[in-house]
Amino acid sequence: MRWLGLDIGRRNVGAAVCDDGERVSTPLAPLRFDGPAALAEAVAALVAERSVGGVVVGVPTTRHGAGRGEQRVAAVVEALRVRLTVPVETEDERGTSVEAEALLREAGVPPARRAALIDGVAARIILDAYLARRRQPPRR
Repeated sequence: MRWLGLDIGRRNVGAAVCDDGERVSTPLAPLRFDGPAALAEAVAALVAERSVGGVVVGVPTTRHGAGRGEQRVAAVVEALRVRLTVPVETEDERGTSVEAEALLREAGVPPARRAALIDGVAARIILDAYLARRRQPPRR
């Protein structure tokens, strides 16, 4: 099944999609964050365009669980669940931006170009983590 991964930011939303075999994921162009409802509409268009069967949203966590980022993502997840007919899952996003930055630096991407790519790479990391968890056998 094809999945869409999302990394929700204040202004931009990183996006990545995997193949039907859930093995290879690819970053997409970032989406603009203009509120949960507008983002849900943009994601619905991507779901239809790319024949996506499920959406994975990276969720930030803090010690208190009530940070602005967490509230923003919770509102987005709710809007997606209302708007979409495909499953909307969540995945821990801690450290994905730092990991994405490191991957881009290791690949030799110039600093000026990294800013345009980091959101999509972070979304790919979130999606890959979710897919890896799906492949694990259930615990007894």
